[in-house]
Amino acid sequence: MRKKLDWTLSVIVLVAYATLWVVYWIMAYNPVPDWVLKAIEITRTVALCLMYCVVLYNALCWTDSWVLRIIFIALALFLMSSAIAGYVPAVEKFFTSNGIPLMR
Repeated sequence: MRKKLDWTLSVIVLVAYATLWVVYWIMAYNPVPDWVLKAIEITRTVALCLMYCVVLYNALCWTDSWVLRIIFIALALFLMSSAIAGYVPAVEKFFTSNGIPLMR
């Protein structure tokens, strides 16, 4: 039962993220207001963070070691913060001034 839930969550998040990319590509080459592209970009970032959460959940279930779990959590938090950094000016400035690439 637990693996079925893992697989289902993974499939839902992956398909949602891919769908958002396709919608973004279609709208990027058609005349739409800028706010529509921005809304899709924000929604895509939320889906990316959900994808990181699903991967983190699966990684945490993979091991019983607290050291590895802490490492996985730190990695996931770093990836999520770099994904949302473009929407928070202070965080974006910190990332760019320290040469940390943003995930967009």
